[in-house]
This record gives sequence, structure tokens and C-alpha cells, in this order.
Amino acid sequence: MNLLEDLNPPQRLAVETVDGPVLVLAGAGSGKTRVLTYRIAHLIHDLGVAPEAVLAFTFTNKAAGEMKERLGGLLGGIPPRLWVGTFHATGVRILRARGDRLGIRPGFSIYDVDDQEKLLRGILSDLQMADREFTPRSVRATLSAAKNALVSAEAFEATTETYRDQKVARVFHEYTRRLREANALDFDDLIGEPIRLFEKHPEVREQFAERFRYILVDEYQDTNPAQMKLIGHLASRHENLCVVGDDDQSIYGWRGADIRHILSFEDLYPGATAIRLEQNYRSTQVILAAAHAVVSNNRLRHEKELWTEREEGDLLRLTLVGDEVEEAQLAVGTVTDEVNRMGVSPSEIAVLYRTNAQSRALETAFRNAAIPYELVGGTAFYQRKEIKDLLAYLRLLVNDRDDIALARIINTPKRGIGATTLERLAVHAAREGTSLYRSLAALDHAAEFSAVATRRLLEFRSLLEEFRGRTAERVDRVLKDLVERLGYFDFLDHDDPETAHDQAENIEELVVGARLFADRNEEGTIDAFLNEVSLLTNVDRIDETAEKVRLMTIHNAKGLEFDVVCLAGLEEGLLPHASSLDSDEGLEEERRLFYVAVTRARDRVRMFSAETRQRWGGGSSCLLSRFAEEIPERLMEVEERPRAWGGASRGRRAAHRGAAVEYAEPGPRRTLGTVIHPTFGRGDVLSQDGTGPDARLTVVFAGNVKKRIVARYAQWEESHVDF
Repeated sequence: MNLLEDLNPPQRLAVETVDGPVLVLAGAGSGKTRVLTYRIAHLIHDLGVAPEAVLAFTFTNKAAGEMKERLGGLLGGIPPRLWVGTFHATGVRILRARGDRLGIRPGFSIYDVDDQEKLLRGILSDLQMADREFTPRSVRATLSAAKNALVSAEAFEATTETYRDQKVARVFHEYTRRLREANALDFDDLIGEPIRLFEKHPEVREQFAERFRYILVDEYQDTNPAQMKLIGHLASRHENLCVVGDDDQSIYGWRGADIRHILSFEDLYPGATAIRLEQNYRSTQVILAAAHAVVSNNRLRHEKELWTEREEGDLLRLTLVGDEVEEAQLAVGTVTDEVNRMGVSPSEIAVLYRTNAQSRALETAFRNAAIPYELVGGTAFYQRKEIKDLLAYLRLLVNDRDDIALARIINTPKRGIGATTLERLAVHAAREGTSLYRSLAALDHAAEFSAVATRRLLEFRSLLEEFRGRTAERVDRVLKDLVERLGYFDFLDHDDPETAHDQAENIEELVVGARLFADRNEEGTIDAFLNEVSLLTNVDRIDETAEKVRLMTIHNAKGLEFDVVCLAGLEEGLLPHASSLDSDEGLEEERRLFYVAVTRARDRVRMFSAETRQRWGGGSSCLLSRFAEEIPERLMEVEERPRAWGGASRGRRAAHRGAAVEYAEPGPRRTLGTVIHPTFGRGDVLSQDGTGPDARLTVVFAGNVKKRIVARYAQWEESHVDF
């Protein structure tokens, strides 16, 4: 079997260059996942490298799953000792193997944002700091930024300059202490703690660095300082490091990613081999040319220009609308046209936007039109109350120090244990010097509890003890029995039958998901299941089998592709976002964000820009995004809604490269026929360039508005010439 015969020359070079540091600059749609997968297969199949000597980092569980699936096809099965996963998942594996060196016990809990903020809320209350300046959300953001920069609580305190930072430092110390007491880690710890492990115990670092002879990193442009340091430790022995990324798609600066990592790779690793993948297998040439025309205005980038063997394709279409309501209606109209006339599956259409707030009008329009849609980044399955309740039970079974989990479920389902009893239990646990759950074993001499309260607490403990001995069993069996033992279905709100039905279906789906997990994983235990669901992202939760239009932010669309992309809100202040306008670096990231949005599309891009949009305090006027101005006229068709625009705004929009609107001379004219356009209505065809559905027609519509359109988007009503 020749693994490399299906690769183009640059891809093959990237696969075969296995020794030393390698930088693969992979443009959008150029086959970077293919290169990474074939490189691993080449190492194992052709060069005889042991699977356990290979480590591959991805940025989503979805990407890791796709890579494993492809490897299974190439190698006849997935090698069991091969490490492929996200930075966080890899950190979990390291800590499960050697975390005891830092006092991290097996079965540690992983706190999500909700858990972190609950913990911080209690700390802020205890320190009498709970006010508008010190909210759990704002403090969590400060602590997360510090941890991503590898700043400990001690280092944070030593560098405080403001009164607020001095106060936050107190919280940081207490937050760290309580996490340790609960045998819990937050997301940032999953990378920070392995680094601390390697630096505190160099012999452990050497063991891992010696093991992993070949390291691969996907989406390298999105790495933050902590991830870079982890890579550096693991690659320190062999330096056979292959990083794959695209600086033009670096869009996560707001959460710590640093584009300089990919731009300076060759400085960090002198003698590194740089390989460019510029052949695109996804988009039409028009889409690629438009995206490049915009992103090439950036200064911080490696020069590259994508090309494709596909057809030129349709022009990008920019529609100028009155407001967000009309924008949403036209997005619905575009989707309807694509599905009914072009035969596109709804799941192959995405409506993208810059901010979550933009989804409101779009959701309303899609609901009113009865078009099924999936809001990616909405309330995630594992964030729903009934699901979090049951996961908290599982967490407590494997980690009896998890006070956050216990506080959530001690009275769920209701068992007569109120807030006062929980507060007394916390005092009792503090006096005993142990966790809430462990303190339940020492209630005999606790005078603060009534006989009824003591009985209820002990019944709760007895229930959990029934299941704590089953943690090595398959998670689905334990979960199913737990749901039945709790009587959770009876606990649901049957005063609202529809909600209760949805919640019951969610619980059943959780059990099904646990069964599928146990079926596909050799270690199908509670602990392993909790680790997986704790690390899921919005992209990982997309149901690709559902025939629904996807509504999502551009950030959530990263790594995905669709036949058709609708981009809403192409306006100054939205894209580029107002927060980016004060710095060149911020503006360049917004330009990269536009590039990502456009290059998600295979066939067509539809963009919308509103004259006014509702903001805080009422409607405000909008200016067309500068990114639209950077697209050459030959690549974009600009359409204006006659009913929405007029007066000064019509003139302002018409000034867009002189191409937004033209007016035909009044008086009689010879026409080639009449067409009906789904947006502009009936119009007279003055001229035609080319033949067939891709012909360009010059048409005069109502109001003497002259436009250039593509023939496929209009239906001939009558014709005076033979085509």
C-alpha cells in the first residue's frame, strides 16, 4: 500500500519531512488534516515508528475524532497507545498518570465555568467582596488570563499595582486553596498543572519528552503561551516537531492566542523547514480571490495565495438592507431559495455573525418561517439543569471532596434538606477539617442538627454509598440505575408537561450517550466519561446528521465548511468590531475573522449590511464595513433593497466603489427580454455576457435601477432573442 500516492507534491513533502522542526503553512481548505493524518500513518506504517512515540495535538475533540477515524482507515485500526487529542485532554492524561506528584488524586473533578463561578461567589461572600466591581464572572476572567500566562497566585500578588488587583490576589489564593481541598481543577489547570509538574519534577518531564519522538500540532496559530510552553517541554528531547497552521486564520487573540508564535517559528527553531500548502480543495476561485484581496491588507502574515482547480464560481453577493429584521427575512429567503431551487441541504447552509446578540432577529425569522435551525453555542446539552444534576452525582461518586457537586444535588430531587441545613453542614465540615460529604460520616456528635435533619442527611449518604462501590463498572449501567433509584423522572416539573417531556428525553439521551461512550472506549468508566464530557466544545456538540440550518458566530464556525455561507452584519462596529478599532493588531484580527467566514463556503457567499441596527438605547445608523470596500468590484455583486434605502443613505451606499446602484437613462430602450428576480422583482434585460446559467445580465428594475446579475438567479419571463 502506497500511502502517499494521493497527495499533491507540497502535501507529500510535508508528510515525508519527518526529522527536525517543520512549519506547514496550510491555507484554508488545503488539506491540513489530511497531511497530519498521513504523516502519522507514514511514521507508523512506512517508517516503523511505535505508536506510543507519536503525540498529536488538536484544538477540538471533533478534530481529534476525525483524525482517529481517518487513521483507522489508513492503518486498519487505531493504534491503542497513540496519543491524539486536545491540549486539555492531553493534560488530563498526563495528570492522571503522574498528577500524584503534585498531590492531585485520581478521580479529580474538572470544574466548568458554572462551577468556577459558584466557587468564586462563595469566596467573594466570605471575604465580604461581593459587589459590582468584584463579580464572579469578572474575577474568573482575571484569574483565567493570569493562569494562561502561567502566573501563579503568588506571582500575581507580587506584581499587583492597583487596589483591585490586591483584592483579587486574596481571592486567587483562596480559590487555589479550595480547588486543592476539593481535588478539583479548572480548565486552565489542565495545561498549567502539567507544566508545573514538568518544572517541579524534571525526571517526569524527561520521561514524557523521551517517549514522544514525534510531536504534531494542529492549528498552531491559535496557541497561547501556556500551550507553547507545554509543547516546548514535550519536544525538548528530540525536536521532531511538526506544526501546521495558517496565520490568516488566527482569530483567538481575545482568549490569549498569540499570532507571533507561528510568525516566529523559524526564529525559535533555526533550520526549520517551511512548507506552504496553497492548493485549495474547498472553495471556488472567486471566493478565494475575494478572501485574499481582503486579508492581504494585513501586515502580520506569511505571504501566500490560495488557488483551486475548481470553477470560477458565483460572485459574492452583498445585499444592502434597512435593518436587522429585513436582514433576517432576506437570510430566510436566501436559505429557502438555496434549498428549493438549488437543491442544497439545509445542513450545508450556515448563517454567520460576529456577536451572539445578532442571533435574536435571525432566530425569530427562522422560527416564524418554520425553518429548522440549530443555534450553535446556545444552551449546550451538557449545560442543561437535569444533565448537570446527574453529572454532579457521578462526580461525587468518584471524588468525595467535590463540595460544589454535593451542594448542587443534596436536595435534588427534593429530600427536605434546605439551605439552613446545608450551611450547618458546611460549618460542621470546617470543624471536622474535611469535605462536606466526608463530614456526613461524623454526624453522631453534631448537636446543630435536628433528628429529622440528621436522618435525611444520613439517607442521602446511604444512597450515594450504594453506588460508590460501582465506579469501575460501565458508566451507562451505573447511570441508568442511579436515575431509577433517584426517581428523577418523577421529580420533573409535570405542571409543565412539554418541559418535563423535553427533560425526560434529555436524560434518556444522556444514558444513550454514556452507553455509546462505553461501547467505543476500553475504559468506559464514570471517571473516563466525565473527562470526555467536561472537555466538549460548541463545535463538538454540532449534530451533523440533523437537516437544520446552522446559526453561529464566526468564531464557532472555525474548522467547519458549508456549501453556502450567509454573513450578517457586515458593518463598521460589528465586523470589524468596535472594540478592535483602537489598535492595528485588533483590526488585523477582525480582518482574519472575515477571511475565516468567507472561506467556510464551498460554492456561494451571501453578505448583508444594514442601514440601521438596534443597539442599547435605540436604533443607530451603520456604515458599510471597510472589508466590503476591500473586495474588488469584479468579484462582488452589490444589491440594494429599493424599499429600504433612500435619500442620503442611498447616495452613501451608491458610493461603494461606484458599484452599488446605477440608474438607467430615461426613455425608450431595446430589451432582450424580461426576467423575474427573487429580490428585485421584474426587470428588462439590456445586455447579456456569456451563455447558460452563469451568464451576466444587465437588467433595469423598478425605479429605473440598473443592476448586473447572474442569470441563474433570475427566471426568464419572455425573450426577444434566441439563446
